Amino acid sequence: MTMIIGVRIMAAPCCGARFSAPRYLSMNFMAFAYWTDGWRDQSLMPNGEGLRQCSCGKFTLFKELVEIDTAESSDLPYINRVPSELLPVCIATADNEEIEVAARLEYWRELNHAYRERYRTHRDAEEAANKAIWEVQNPDTRIWWDKLRGREAPTYIRTESMPFTVPDFEPSSKQLENMGRLSEILSNYHLSSPFRSNTTLAELFREQGRFFEAQEAISKIQKQDAGVTSKLIAELINEKKSTLIRYRM
Repeated sequence: MTMIIGVRIMAAPCCGARFSAPRYLSMNFMAFAYWTDGWRDQSLMPNGEGLRQCSCGKFTLFKELVEIDTAESSDLPYINRVPSELLPVCIATADNEEIEVAARLEYWRELNHAYRERYRTHRDAEEAANKAIWEVQNPDTRIWWDKLRGREAPTYIRTESMPFTVPDFEPSSKQLENMGRLSEILSNYHLSSPFRSNTTLAELFREQGRFFEAQEAISKIQKQDAGVTSKLIAELINEKKSTLIRYRM
């Protein structure tokens, strides 16, 4: 459960401008669906890497803001998230590598949104066809007496034998340039860096079709640390599939 108690009063590191931010007592990152690039559909917490733009125009990270007070409420504004159209500007003018990485991670997922839409449309159509075939094979044969006694109609449940296909994933030159630079930076990050994630690095390599490097990255995850996402990415690497995939926990 996500719980908020009051606000935090924050100062921007660039010009000292003051903002308010929710004071979280607890956070819930559950979502309706997840994607292998880290995006979450209908998430209880916002997507993103903490990238912000101060009122003075400078780009910064939320973690760089300085907490100076707490309150029950405040008229101070929230610091703006960086809109998608400004991500290339943020990348080009980043003051340091951490801001560049945060911007490139958000840009990576932003550029994948067009494919997400095609994926959803494709899967919805195929699932509708699967259900139509199932309903023909499993008609509702209840008579009025069955309905009166509360006998339920057959319920559609997807089985593993049903077709499951996804549209081709063909990254543009813009996507490949961004993923290439991002994977280069992350490969050189120290393991203790908050941006260094072997799961993220493996996914970046996988989406570029660089399966050997993807396998090297995913193999660095200890067995006890492997989760649903890293296990799925490992399976896709073994199958030499570069497609972005949606899944549920």
